[in-house]
Amino acid sequence: MAQPISFIPSPPKPANDHAEAIDSALDLLQLLHDRGVLDLLRGLVGAGDQVVDILTTAVNTPEAIRGIRNFLLLTKFFATIPPEVLSGLVQTATDGAAREKSNNAPGLLHLLRRMNSEDSRHALAVMLDLLEGVGKGL
Repeated sequence: MAQPISFIPSPPKPANDHAEAIDSALDLLQLLHDRGVLDLLRGLVGAGDQVVDILTTAVNTPEAIRGIRNFLLLTKFFATIPPEVLSGLVQTATDGAAREKSNNAPGLLHLLRRMNSEDSRHALAVMLDLLEGVGKGL
């Protein structure tokens, strides 16, 4: 009679391809635990509906809605400004503040002479446009 062949399956080999990814994921998990992020998430998930109720109550006020709308409008406004213009504005303001801090305050005639430059008139025109727009909104 035939004898049965014994078969012992070998354990699956660990995939070495993913070992680095698993190590990285475990490191990230440990960092999240050390910083308390996992405890925070556990608390948020545990509180569930309470957190949603608190957030919706806080956001459902006229002030919060107005604030969100204003934030979105300001974001759109700043997105239209080329970075070079804003960088130049910041640099000019920084340089001007440092210069004016080290000197006496300029006289009114000196300021009026400076307003006569073409660059100053362009800036004044934009400021007046802004001022008129605010006035229309009131």
